[in-house]
Amino acid sequence: MNLFGPGLNPEDYNEDTPEDYDRLCSKIAQKVVERDLAVPAIMFLESIKPVTFLGNQMLVFANPVISLIVRTGEYYRFVRMIEDRDNIEKLTMAIEEENAKASRLRQEARKKRRQNKRSLFRRIFRRGSKDSQA
Repeated sequence: MNLFGPGLNPEDYNEDTPEDYDRLCSKIAQKVVERDLAVPAIMFLESIKPVTFLGNQMLVFANPVISLIVRTGEYYRFVRMIEDRDNIEKLTMAIEEENAKASRLRQEARKKRRQNKRSLFRRIFRRGSKDSQA
């Protein structure tokens, strides 16, 4: 009989390292930025920073219900992570960095598209001008 519930391992309750929290922060940040929720997420995290311990205890209390939906150790790692305000700050910074990276990539892609459009029009108009001269 598994005392930790269905789909859970006792290893999920081991002590986590700061590297585990950093990995989890970057994973969450990527998902948030993929869904274009960077600004609402940052506002939410900044507003709950003073009550992170209460949020942690609420997630522990809601564990039986949430465990029906989420069956990974990442949930428990997240619950332990938000106990500390410093980790909330790390998550906020990870979201901001990931958003800046995504913004830079979008700008570069936009710049390439503009250059490709310009070169296409230049090729078309140059051909037309050469044909008219000949």
